[in-house]
Amino acid sequence: MGKRPLSPRELKKLQGKMKTVELNGVEEVIIRFKNKEIAIPNPTVSKITFGEEMYQVIGQGIERPITADSQKLPEKKVSEEDIKLIMTQTGASKSEAQKALEEENGDLAGAIVRLKSK
Repeated sequence: MGKRPLSPRELKKLQGKMKTVELNGVEEVIIRFKNKEIAIPNPTVSKITFGEEMYQVIGQGIERPITADSQKLPEKKVSEEDIKLIMTQTGASKSEAQKALEEENGDLAGAIVRLKSK
């Protein structure tokens, strides 16, 4: 036996539990595959919460191959506080600590391991 369709009353009750919020200011959505990506510039994006979070994206997708530049993660800003911590933990100079943090994309533990393994 198959499922019976929802009655209008049941449907209305379920819709009341669903929360939809439009996300303003979204500049681009990127769906990345192993060898290509689909970029959707200036999309309309809604966040739908119904137990789990779902996102609805509306816009014109542009398919493009993945290049070395598109695979890079945005660099994390290195703070003076992090540099001082690395200097204290490793005995490295300020420039060495800053370089290690930049090479590890701001990861403190990674920078410490990098400098201590020299």
